[in-house]
Amino acid sequence: MGMREREAKFEVPATADIGDAGKLLDGLADVAVEEVDQEAVYFDTSDLRLTRAGASLRHRSDDGWTVKLPIASGALMVRDELRFSADDDDAPLDPPRAAQDVVRAWTRLSPLLPVATIRTHRRRIEVFDKAGDRVGELDDDAVSSAGDGTARFHEVEFEIDDHADPDLVKQVLKRLRTSGARPDRAGTPKVARVLGDRAAAPPDLPEPERLAQSAKTLALVRSTIAAGTWRLVTHDPAVRLGDGPEAIHQARVATRRLRSDLRTLRPLLDEEWTRQLRTELAWLGECFGRVRDADVLGAELAAAADEALPPGVHAATASFVAARLETRREGDYRALIEAMGSRRYLTLLDQLIEAARAPNIQDAPRARKAARQVGARIAEKQWRRLARTVRALPDEPSNEALHEVRKRAKQARYAYEAIAPVTGAAARKTAKRLADLQDSLGSHHDAVVATAWLEDAVHDDEAVPAVDTVFAVGRLAEHMDARRRSLVATWGRDWRRARKAHRAMR
Repeated sequence: MGMREREAKFEVPATADIGDAGKLLDGLADVAVEEVDQEAVYFDTSDLRLTRAGASLRHRSDDGWTVKLPIASGALMVRDELRFSADDDDAPLDPPRAAQDVVRAWTRLSPLLPVATIRTHRRRIEVFDKAGDRVGELDDDAVSSAGDGTARFHEVEFEIDDHADPDLVKQVLKRLRTSGARPDRAGTPKVARVLGDRAAAPPDLPEPERLAQSAKTLALVRSTIAAGTWRLVTHDPAVRLGDGPEAIHQARVATRRLRSDLRTLRPLLDEEWTRQLRTELAWLGECFGRVRDADVLGAELAAAADEALPPGVHAATASFVAARLETRREGDYRALIEAMGSRRYLTLLDQLIEAARAPNIQDAPRARKAARQVGARIAEKQWRRLARTVRALPDEPSNEALHEVRKRAKQARYAYEAIAPVTGAAARKTAKRLADLQDSLGSHHDAVVATAWLEDAVHDDEAVPAVDTVFAVGRLAEHMDARRRSLVATWGRDWRRARKAHRAMR
């Protein structure tokens, strides 16, 4: 359904002489040339949210429905390219529901409509090295358009295969430059060139700012909210496509981090505004969390089975555990996708994007002060909350009490990561030590959850397991509980290291 696209773009002015592909690459590479005429209709919102973000949704006469999502830009533009089948071959030209969903984090509640029709006469040139291995495809395009504006231009795109010889790629690019083609380092898509100034406007979701140490507190607030929102929006498509546990993990981190950051920044922000956003983020985090917890539990139990069970019982037990978890995960994933299709979720994205641009500040005088000073005081407050929680622990803390320390450590970590750009290396080191503490206590919590789940799994009246499976699951539970006890004995080391790093900041 999808592929990762790497391409270099070149503008070809009238004075350039690309000439015949065989002559351009003579002595360097072998080529196969095909000429085609294409017509592409591009869809976007009325304010061009997709185009401004570097994404696109189009229907092209020779390859159907395609969505491109930006990954990186520069001398080489990297994009995810996804292909979709039409919902109904007899229906009018209308983007498939699956294609609309995958760009939903950008379009949100705004409808899609055709914004440009682009016609291209393409000389498609496949490039091969002397061994006959494909290097990539050189597309020499003469473009004309209709829609929001009209345009005629000439450009070349060199789509580079993953395993292409990098030296040969460099030589192809050099010959293009020598011929007079100008590198388009911004990687401007055809539709953006056609739509002109409106397409060149900043995206509605700003990328997180690179903060200087002289930055004001308002810039720190904007950058912090933008960073979490950016993570959520850019992982939304992979979650919808079911691209594995990492996308779920990153989206969950985004919701948790945003909620934590809004709490940390609460002294600067409007109280009711902050409360409402945090409430909605808590709801969304629960939706992601149920799926993520199943993924973590599955990985924990698979590793435990490898360590604790002999080969003779490993396969049957692993199959039992995996089947129970998969049933749970499938239901939770369906509920997550339903939530992501809801007006509630899309409204929350709108609110977060607006917050990244213009947070609801209640303490304007402090917002105008240096972020270095204000941020340090705000982060210090989170440290004090963590330290009080640790000091209040009894000699033999409960699982619940250690989980509370973990949550406080995570919030303090996020605070120090947020201020690190304006306060320097000491904050980064403190954040790193807090991350270590969070990880050790997270492993402890995972062991607690796994032990409890295993105990419940064998008492499921709907599918009573065989006696030997019950015995093996019991061994797994004992193994996870032993892991929990070992982590109780060692987490204090990570706390002491975090405390030492924090003291070095003074």
